[in-house]
Parts: sequence; C-alpha cells; structure tokens
Amino acid sequence: MPQFNTNINQIPDSFITAAAAQAAQGLVPTIANVVPTASYPFGPALSGSLSPGNLKQGQLDRPFPQYTGLNLNGQGCCGSTYHSLQATVVRRFSGGGTMLVAYTNAKLLATTDSLTSWLEGGGTGGVGQVQDWNNLKAEKSLASQDVSQRLVISYVLDLPLGRGQKFLTDVGGVGGKLVSGWGIDGVTIFQRGFPLKITYGGSTPLSALGLGIGTLRPNVVAGCSKGAPAGVSQLNEWFNTACFTAPPQWGFGSESRVDATLRQKGVNNFDFAVFKRTYFGPSERMNVEFRTEFFNLFNHPQFAAPNTTQVSPNFGVVTATLGNPRLVQFGLKFAF
Repeated sequence: MPQFNTNINQIPDSFITAAAAQAAQGLVPTIANVVPTASYPFGPALSGSLSPGNLKQGQLDRPFPQYTGLNLNGQGCCGSTYHSLQATVVRRFSGGGTMLVAYTNAKLLATTDSLTSWLEGGGTGGVGQVQDWNNLKAEKSLASQDVSQRLVISYVLDLPLGRGQKFLTDVGGVGGKLVSGWGIDGVTIFQRGFPLKITYGGSTPLSALGLGIGTLRPNVVAGCSKGAPAGVSQLNEWFNTACFTAPPQWGFGSESRVDATLRQKGVNNFDFAVFKRTYFGPSERMNVEFRTEFFNLFNHPQFAAPNTTQVSPNFGVVTATLGNPRLVQFGLKFAF
C-alpha cells in the first residue's frame, strides 16, 4: 500500500458543485464570501487568512475549519496494482563467456505516487499530483514510475583467439601473447519512457480560495489526438498541446493524474568494453589487464520530459536531456 501525505481538510465536493451553480447564475458563490466580523466563529481570534475580516465562508465548510491545512503524514491511504510478464534467458559459451537477456512487460496502476517524490521523480519528469482529495478513486491512473517495457542484454565474452581457443591456437612466443586474452563485455538497455503528468498551473476562483484543493489539471478536448503534430519538430511540440484547455472555474479538469497515452523519451543505451589480459610469471599466475570502456557508446541522447504545465509558454517543449554524453575511460589492473 503506497504511503502518502494525505490532505484531510478539503472542502466537500458538493459545496464546489453548489458554487459552480451559483456562478452560472451570475451570483457570487457563497464559499467565496467573507464571513462578517460580527459572525466570527473562533475565539480567541486566529491570524492570517483565518482572522476576522479575512475569513472566507468556505473555510467554515471544511472538515477542520480552524486549520488551513491538515495532513496525515505517511499514511497508507491508497492502493497500487502491478502486473508483469518477466522472461530471462542465459547462454553460456564453451569458449568462455556468458550472455543474459532479461525482458519485462509490465503495468503499474496507483491512486498516488511516491512519498519521496523529491528522490524518485528526477528522471520521471515529476510525479502525478492529486487533484481532488475527496475522490481518490478518480485519481487512479498509471503510476509516474510505470515502465511498460524493458529489455536488458548483458554479456561477457572471451574472443576465440590464441592459446586454448578456436583460432590462432598454435601461435606461440610474443605473437601468442599478443593474440591471446582478448574479450568484450557490455550492457545494452532498451526501456520505454515514463508517462507524462499534465497539470494546469494557472489560477481559478476555486484554486485561489485554497480550501484544501489539490493540484488542478486541465480539461481534455473530446476526440482530440494527443500525438505530436505532423510537420513540427517533436522537441518543440512533444504532443498536441491544443488537446488541453483550462479546467472549469469552479471545478476539476478531466485530464487523468498520469496520462496513459503520452510518454517521455525512453532509454536506448549501449555500454561496451574491450579488454586484453596478458599472463606471465611462474606458471603464469600473474596477469595484467588493460580495459577500454565506452559508456553511451553511440552517443544517443535521452531527452528529459517536456514541459507539462498547460499555462506555461514552453508547454510541450523539451528543454533538457538526461544522463551523460559518450564517456570513454581506460583502466589497467595487475593481478598477482
């Protein structure tokens, strides 16, 4: 059961519905009205937004009106479901070496995300935020950390050259030392990107009041294809931004907490190394190994998540990358 800091002091949704009806009639919603000083309910007087002359009518409709915020920290409030197909194949070679192939096809659903979003949200483009604390069932979606497909190929292979191997086995002396002891190893990863989390980021009369409302999300235009528009660089418009509009002035947006149809760039990475091991000394018990290692061998960029705040001028634009460009390092090891 996921742990989360759960807000238990949001105004009831029925009052929000009533406020929307009042606004549609051209009335000032009751929950936005200031409580007359003569009717101030708290004694002694509280400070800030709870003080006489500042207290909003809607504050009195919250479960704990004497507090502006009240959370259950680290509560096991919510649920998650994980299903996966996992397959592993191991191949050992007679000439020396092993290859391991691991594949996972999975789906992770949740009503909230990690309590430690500051730690786990870095590469995922953040975590999906709760919009309506009174209806956590409506917050169920893909988890921000959902990885639907992942393939990892790792290997260590001795090249079949030199003494005791298939080729050039009869070469002796210095030549034998030069052609023997070569090998390669590496790790290759293909992983689908994390799903995107779209938020509104603007202000509405409802959000301006506070009253415990979570992070508002935009509305989704019915029938709109969210895929990247044709003829536009995907880095400048990773998805169709026209599919998202502002939420109701007195209500919640229809976008899901985590979008199941939009994902950031995935992982396409090759780490590779070539090594040469040379044996010498009495009974050849000592050896020197020289390695050349390449991280991100083909220098593939992994783009970070695009901007996912609907009111931002950079909405849908990719402005950063994750990880490092190609790195090369050398190593020398002496074993005795």
